[in-house]
Amino acid sequence: MKKLLLLTGLLFSVASYSQIEFIETTKTEIVGKIEYVYLEKIGNEAYNFYYKNINDPIHEYVHFSFKNLDNDVEKLHQIIVKGFEENPRDPYKIKANGDVIWLKYTKVDGVVMLQIQQYVSRDPDIMTVSKLLTYEEVNKLFSK
Repeated sequence: MKKLLLLTGLLFSVASYSQIEFIETTKTEIVGKIEYVYLEKIGNEAYNFYYKNINDPIHEYVHFSFKNLDNDVEKLHQIIVKGFEENPRDPYKIKANGDVIWLKYTKVDGVVMLQIQQYVSRDPDIMTVSKLLTYEEVNKLFSK
């Protein structure tokens, strides 16, 4: 009887102390997507802005994240649109969740275009660069 009780206790303790556990995932949805760039909403408060690094031969996706605390998604869209209107000589610099991102505007064939630039934390000597984005593409990303 003692052996049966010991064996039962041992089985329950092993079953309750497993190394693998299920973790609930947060619901994500794509807000807007264009070639090589997309904006993803995570739950109700966070966003990821993904783009393929055109400086990398593999073209891996890099991203920056931010929380939508004070309608920050709309603020980011307004900052980007302002750059299309002003076509600044120097890039706008924004900080999102500790990452510094440059919004560089250039004129190509009379059309103002945006390029996102960022140093990634895992390799601070290499700058990641997005493809050139038009005003219409930016509005599509933000579902405007």
